[in-house]
Amino acid sequence: MSHYRQDPFINFEGIQKIQQELGRLFEGEWVKPSERCGEQYSESGDWSPATDSLETDSDWHFLVDLPGVELKDVDVSVSRGQIFVKGQKDLGDIGTVVRRERSHGRFEKVLSLPEDADESTLTAAMKNGVLQLSVNKSANSGARPIPVRQVD
Repeated sequence: MSHYRQDPFINFEGIQKIQQELGRLFEGEWVKPSERCGEQYSESGDWSPATDSLETDSDWHFLVDLPGVELKDVDVSVSRGQIFVKGQKDLGDIGTVVRRERSHGRFEKVLSLPEDADESTLTAAMKNGVLQLSVNKSANSGARPIPVRQVD
């Protein structure tokens, strides 16, 4: 009787693709954009970076994981209530790849801004492989009290 030990990473890239497609299925059109905290998937990139959306009383913050991506390879733009983060992650020429688990190649992330965000205040900074995007909430956002007057 022969014993065969299977390498669990033999088809890791195929498993990653299936996982990405399942993520697109469950977080795509099935969920309303307002329920996704602004996250949308793009079909044009080789991979999509992980993103956290955070809210404070006065701002919205988006943290985009871009480990190993150089600042010169990141492009951020905003238009019509959406933030576009595009770029490229190169692994360089350091030898023959035996096993690949890390994402590489082109990436794109589209983030839908909440209705109360003032896109003209968008700022971006990169620190320790995390792209930090911040946008102020509009001054006229949220509920405001309306006085009711008596009419005779």
